[in-house]
Amino acid sequence: MELSSRPPAAVSSERAPAPSTLAIDIGGTGIKAAVLDSNGRMATARARVVTTYPMAPEHLIDTVADLVGAFDARGGAPAPASYHRVSVGFPGVIRDGHVLTAPHFVTTEGPGTSIDAALADAWSGFDLAEALGTRLGRPIRVANDADLQGGAVVSGQGLELVVTLGTGVGTGLYWQGRLAPHLELAHHPLAKGQTYDERLGEAARLRAGNKKWRRRVVRAIDVLYSLLHYDHLFIGGGNSSRLRGHVPDGVTLVDNAAGILGGIKLWEQGEPPAAGATRPGPPEPAPGRGARSSPAPGR
Repeated sequence: MELSSRPPAAVSSERAPAPSTLAIDIGGTGIKAAVLDSNGRMATARARVVTTYPMAPEHLIDTVADLVGAFDARGGAPAPASYHRVSVGFPGVIRDGHVLTAPHFVTTEGPGTSIDAALADAWSGFDLAEALGTRLGRPIRVANDADLQGGAVVSGQGLELVVTLGTGVGTGLYWQGRLAPHLELAHHPLAKGQTYDERLGEAARLRAGNKKWRRRVVRAIDVLYSLLHYDHLFIGGGNSSRLRGHVPDGVTLVDNAAGILGGIKLWEQGEPPAAGATRPGPPEPAPGRGARSSPAPGR
């Protein structure tokens, strides 16, 4: 048997770079972005722009693209090629990248103002993942903003509930570290014919004052425990800091930065559809629903 004298092919010692993630947190008052390293740590400072109204889908795409572009240009983040994928938290119900509800963005001037029928039609079923992924030129995943925040803080033990308190109320539920189907509890009745948003949102806090608002939050915690019997509750969002020293045992207050840091977790939930694969469209909304939410304050 002849042995080849050809030397074996060289094996490259270089490894593909670990993926970094551009995380975008879309909110009712501000839109924030930062790059996370492969371990989920913030690799850049956060950039932020104010959310403006009215906010049609195309305007949101332009706003996010401008934020990311300016972020890169001023050196706050690596060049676009330095992040490999994008995670987005959106204040509404998201299914397979499509918007089912957008309570902020169907309004004329922001949460608490009247609903614009044309905006409601534009947002209902809008493929946010496709539109934003195409604009940014990266693989993208989109989730509800409270669900995204939860990914940064849950321990993976038992049933864990995440509540965000900001412009309005957001909720995310996790079982053994896995995200459960989203429940839009913000628009569910809580007390005196009012929803969680109407009782606990920023507009309600300003009307009631911090003392009364804190009592409402504590009562809401009791209601949520009776409903879900969770093992642990995390409270985040811009108003969580107002609750220090006022929450019962079994409740952890978390920094609002979790809305960004949870971006890495979206990519630990299994593989996305293959490039070019046909994704199913969003389910048909029930009559009178879809993106046409009540004009209560949103997150």
